[in-house]
Amino acid sequence: MVLFLAGVLIVGGYAIRQKSFAAYNPVTATSNKHYDAQIVNQTNLKTGYNLYLDGPYNTSPTSIRAVGNGYKYNNAYVRVMQTKTTKTGSYVRLRYFKNYLGWMNVHGIKPVSFSQVAQGTMQQYDVIGTAALEPYTTQPPVIVSNGYADQAHKVLNDGSGTVVYPLASLQKAMTAVMIQQLIDEDKLSATTPLSQYYPQVPYSANITIAEMLAMTSGLENTDMTPAKQMTENQAYANMIKTLESTNNQSFAYSDANYVLLAGIIAKVTGESYAQNLEQRIINPVGMTNTFMVTGSKLKLKDTLATGYKKNGTQDYTNPQTISYARMSAIPGAGNLLSTPSDYYKFILAIRNGSLLPFDQHDDLLGYGSTYSGGVYVTRTGIYFNNGSFGGTGYNTGFFASDDNEHIAVVFSNQSPLGGNLSSKQFVSKMYDVATYY
Repeated sequence: MVLFLAGVLIVGGYAIRQKSFAAYNPVTATSNKHYDAQIVNQTNLKTGYNLYLDGPYNTSPTSIRAVGNGYKYNNAYVRVMQTKTTKTGSYVRLRYFKNYLGWMNVHGIKPVSFSQVAQGTMQQYDVIGTAALEPYTTQPPVIVSNGYADQAHKVLNDGSGTVVYPLASLQKAMTAVMIQQLIDEDKLSATTPLSQYYPQVPYSANITIAEMLAMTSGLENTDMTPAKQMTENQAYANMIKTLESTNNQSFAYSDANYVLLAGIIAKVTGESYAQNLEQRIINPVGMTNTFMVTGSKLKLKDTLATGYKKNGTQDYTNPQTISYARMSAIPGAGNLLSTPSDYYKFILAIRNGSLLPFDQHDDLLGYGSTYSGGVYVTRTGIYFNNGSFGGTGYNTGFFASDDNEHIAVVFSNQSPLGGNLSSKQFVSKMYDVATYY
């Protein structure tokens, strides 16, 4: 329904400020240049610029097609898709993520950089951490940070490699790639039974490598923090001792699968998981700011981000650092410290043929319909994963398109996030930023 009341247009229940236009408002110039912008200075209906469905040209007051008011989107980031200049001014067609809002007077926006969009999105949801985004495959990733890595010492989160974060479950994809490399080298097969390496695990003769990669093995475990840091062999023995094997082949997420896969890598190659990771992934990819927590004392050259809790509107409460003992108990599944920039390099390498032939990576993503090869595969054309250490404030996540055209990697050191978003939802939002801005 459309009504006109005292110079105010009512469309769909929204009051839209009317402007008078000549019966014919010709376009004098058109630009197809795309750029990022922010809708600004539109705090109410009186100051908000109208949004027009088809543009305020070739129109009149009785046929105007205003569909909204900019005040609803004040401070929102948009993408300018086209600009038209008329006798009454210049107007821009705006896209908000994948949805077109309409046309607005150019005075209702200000141009911004992609970095400003990315960092502004982190600030909007009070995400404390660092993100690496790839909006275009032909350009380097854009790295942005927000907040403190160490609030007590005023050390800011940083994307240059001076601050590292617990990688958590994102490490599983690295373990999976090494397993797939061994399959490609004919040293393993997807159907190799777990009993070949760990016969003491109940039902191990019925559990295959493929099922472990897909979390459909029936293996379950409970998180634990040992009294002190464990060596790899101690961690494998402890996992065997404490896990449960249910003989249920439905999907059930469990670190036990990837800890034992790490142990299998060591058994097959005759070298430790750490040595394999360094030789097969870290050095070839150039992950210079990635470090493993094992039984030996770790000496970092970088700042380890402190984990925090957001208490209502107060940031940086309940500071704590990750327990190295806790991390050492899950080699292959969460005993790495890294940066979004380093992990971004890994994502590129697993899909561009550097670490796996293309057909082998496709195989790695095809062992399960929910989860496969250390990532979730439930969204067509996209693979992703999320990680955390419960109760610490640390969260990690990434989303990537199959062709590496768009990538988002986010490591945060405070939870919960603003706007009632989960960590996974925010990483998905940042992927949309990389896709549409």
